[in-house]
Amino acid sequence: MASPLQIQLAEKYLYEDSQNIPEKYRDHIIRLRAGHAFWYDSPSKTRRQVRDFIVNTYGVSLRQAYDDIIVIERVMGSIQNPSKEWVRFRVNSMLEEAFAMAETQKDPKAMAAVADKMGKYNMLDQLDQEKVPFDQIVPQTFEPTDDPTVLGIVRDPDIREKKKKMLEKYSAEIEVIDVPYSELTDGDDEPEEKSLL
Repeated sequence: MASPLQIQLAEKYLYEDSQNIPEKYRDHIIRLRAGHAFWYDSPSKTRRQVRDFIVNTYGVSLRQAYDDIIVIERVMGSIQNPSKEWVRFRVNSMLEEAFAMAETQKDPKAMAAVADKMGKYNMLDQLDQEKVPFDQIVPQTFEPTDDPTVLGIVRDPDIREKKKKMLEKYSAEIEVIDVPYSELTDGDDEPEEKSLL
């Protein structure tokens, strides 16, 4: 299992310049970078394929490779369930590549089509939604009460008398049995017997 220290190191040094990484962590961070890049380049790869890449490239054990995968997933999120932002980034990247190809071929119709798709995909033809003013929302205050009329229950003026009669009725039916028990404490050889009553 990947330790919290490994995750902290990955979060701190994964995108750092190699010269800034402490010597004792450098090999591990470089291995994590390679696994991260391998998986990021093709998110459809399975954990097993990433594991095999790490094991074959760096000669580490399967357990170490799985620990690395846990750290990589933690740093970049679950690759198998890409976030909406990541998919949006990928689609925009593909549209930019298509626009560059249309531009090199000097095809104004294709350039316009790609620009139109990019604008519609990013909803540039729609007005931005207004942000909800969360700072202006005042939470409702609740006052504790013992008044049953708040719930729509009619107040019974004889409730205390009814409660007293119910206690008398049902407490007479309860049979109390005295059960002896022994209290144990540290160091006592023979416990002292007591009664619950």
